[in-house]
Amino acid sequence: MLPRKGRWTGTGGGFMTDARRRLILIIGGVLAVAVIVTGVVVLWPSSKSTAGSSEVPTINSGPPVGTTVDNFLKLVGAGDGGQAGPMTDNPPTAQNDVGAFGKNIASAKVVFSRKTSVDESGGRTALQVPVKVVWTISQTDTWQYDSALNLTLTAGKWLVKWAPSILYPQLQPGQNLALLGGVTGPEGQAAVVGEDGSALANWTGATAKPVDPKTSPLILSSIVRGASKPGETDTRHVSVVDGAGKEIGSPVHGTVNKQATPVGPIKTTLNPRMSIAAQNAVSTQSNATMLVAIKPSTGGILAVAQNDAAGSALTALNGLYQPGSTFKVTTVAAGIQQQSLNQDSQVQCPGQGTFSSRTIHNANNFDLGTVSLRTAFAHSCNTTFAQMASQLPPDALNKSASQFGLNADFTIPGITTELGKVENSDSPTRQVENAIGQGTVLASPLGMAMVAATVGAKKAVTPQLLKDSPTQVTAGYKAPPAAVLSQIQSMMREVVASGTASKKLKGFSDLAGKTGTAETTNDGAEAHGWFIGIRGDVAFAVLVKDGGSSSAALDVAGAFLKGF
Repeated sequence: MLPRKGRWTGTGGGFMTDARRRLILIIGGVLAVAVIVTGVVVLWPSSKSTAGSSEVPTINSGPPVGTTVDNFLKLVGAGDGGQAGPMTDNPPTAQNDVGAFGKNIASAKVVFSRKTSVDESGGRTALQVPVKVVWTISQTDTWQYDSALNLTLTAGKWLVKWAPSILYPQLQPGQNLALLGGVTGPEGQAAVVGEDGSALANWTGATAKPVDPKTSPLILSSIVRGASKPGETDTRHVSVVDGAGKEIGSPVHGTVNKQATPVGPIKTTLNPRMSIAAQNAVSTQSNATMLVAIKPSTGGILAVAQNDAAGSALTALNGLYQPGSTFKVTTVAAGIQQQSLNQDSQVQCPGQGTFSSRTIHNANNFDLGTVSLRTAFAHSCNTTFAQMASQLPPDALNKSASQFGLNADFTIPGITTELGKVENSDSPTRQVENAIGQGTVLASPLGMAMVAATVGAKKAVTPQLLKDSPTQVTAGYKAPPAAVLSQIQSMMREVVASGTASKKLKGFSDLAGKTGTAETTNDGAEAHGWFIGIRGDVAFAVLVKDGGSSSAALDVAGAFLKGF
């Protein structure tokens, strides 16, 4: 989500910012002077009233064009038309085309990237950027070609001139690309098996049918389509299709009849009981809901589930959203490592304060006074973390998030993934916003499950799904020291014992977690709800889109934990 202007609120710590990512200057209001004395962060508010304070936007030409291009290309590759559309000169058409592309590419991983740097000097108002497109259909089947973006500077903001040829140069209006065909196997035999060797899906004709209908069919079909293994007849190919999905002409990549030698089923790390529990849990919600679980000790993906409202694309694995206060796990890691803080350090948690020209509020303006960092974390004190971030360098949150895998890049056979995107803060104000999971930071449910898994494992984790097809590490990560992660897990236990998750999850022994609320509208009426958790050798993340607060995510987490 883009930053929006307004106030910080929400159970897990939420913020309402400017949808145009404008740097807002708060004129008047509380002046906060922070002084650290014997380990205590102290705030002195001025005597001036905050009533009637106004927000005056500065002149802002938006992000640099290179950043705009990179963000847009990532969204296109993920098939996220909802966020890509507004970045173009024709939002409705672009949203429809990109969204259809995301559904059509099935389990293929498609990466759009610019081939050169972008020069916007000399007062240019129009640019063309060459683009490389790489499809990974299976471990042995890749396809690449060149494309291009044309951009225009409109009202101080770079917009992409939308054309379907961005997706593929030969596409005409109303056309798209689609991965067609499929894989089949021996009738009645196991198509996909779980970590214990039991069948999760059996072959029925050309379909891998779940053994238990409560197991997510989306992840199973993705595995079957994406794992190019012996044992199937693979007829997948890429073709141009019309608006109704009808194939036009011959395939542009691949052939219709391609044979493989029949051998055994696809072996996965999925846990059958957890997969069913996860699907049952997300199905309790009417809003789009997703859950991903990982085994910290091995990186094995244990469960992936999303309800019907979340759609047919596996956005649990690659949809990027603002993580709200679950991101404070990485922020507190930065504070511990760069400010010599520990979980017992005394900090202040005022109801509100102004930090780097941004006024920050706690939910309902709760004021804890001087407390330990552990307590501030457990109660998701926005002002504590805003103060912490205001004293960190601009690259601190990027570096810390990278230590938890949010900027890592893995190619996991069988699925298309995107963990997150956290860049250096481009201003002190943005740093404050980013610190509590708003601003420009983005993460997927898989990405936040990786954050939890890193805490649980006390080391970097490489996600794995297919036992016989290792994950390819394109860009790995190095986790914080184990001593730092141990402190964070202790603070996450306090969240469940006495903090924002205690009312609903306190009964689950040895559970550690973090709640999050990420507001998505200017008036604060809508917000995504998050919860990440660790229990034993299971780390997981829950996202309820437009859930209002973290409350619904806590309900899903509880149902999941009870189910296995």
